[in-house]
Amino acid sequence: MSIRFTDHLEEFGRLRTEFWSTPGIIEELKAYEARNDDHEYKILKGLIPKPLVGRVTNDVGPAWQTSDTFFTDFPEHNYPNRVLSSTEHSHIICNVACHDTRLYSSDIDPSSLDKTAAAGMSYMHLLLITEMKAHFLDFWNRDDSVNKVNRAIHDAMERRYTEVARAYQRSNSSTAPQRLALLDAVMEECRISAVNFANTLRTNTSATDVVFGFHSHPHHSVGHLHMHVLLADPQFRTYSTLAHDWKTLSFEAVEHVLGEEEAEPTIPGGWPA
Repeated sequence: MSIRFTDHLEEFGRLRTEFWSTPGIIEELKAYEARNDDHEYKILKGLIPKPLVGRVTNDVGPAWQTSDTFFTDFPEHNYPNRVLSSTEHSHIICNVACHDTRLYSSDIDPSSLDKTAAAGMSYMHLLLITEMKAHFLDFWNRDDSVNKVNRAIHDAMERRYTEVARAYQRSNSSTAPQRLALLDAVMEECRISAVNFANTLRTNTSATDVVFGFHSHPHHSVGHLHMHVLLADPQFRTYSTLAHDWKTLSFEAVEHVLGEEEAEPTIPGGWPA
């Protein structure tokens, strides 16, 4: 086994032990499974922020509930082109944070704060919810997969640009015109790069390696089982943050640990009924 794989095994095992040893975790998981919106969630991370409960975002779907995550009933809460493929058990979605304009320059944010790390990890950053790897490989081998990915990335970039530009235009700040000019300059460069990345991806799909990974509790941002899929070639991370690499565990390590747990459960008191 490689050093990296061994490190991931140990780290994921440690995180799992800490998680299942947390007082009250079984009760909280049962409340989450039952979608109990009256429960006060204190342990699980990545649920809908309290200010958004009862609200509709993206102008799509029903209002968010306390027990929801941003991936709950995903197709109902999002624009159709964000779902690239679906099976009975999982969705392949485009991670719009990867194409957030905040990624490209710390100056580009209506709040004037550097939120670079809030953005994504690769030109192509897909998220799989549930059944995962087999679904992705099936999707990736389809004739239309790359075009769907590139189209979703383009739409995410342009939608975020429009949101930020409108925020600047509504702002009374004296720096708004300067910031809008900077946004336009950065986006011009990013659009050129996106076209180049898209063409590279389109012509080399069969030889393109992908990386599968997970962010384990408490280092995840969305409290819903999902797998990250990134392009392995460093060129696709030219405009991407590396801030999340340290917490990304390999698919193989996670699969190995969960396989051992299934064979010989180590959960205190046994698996939840």
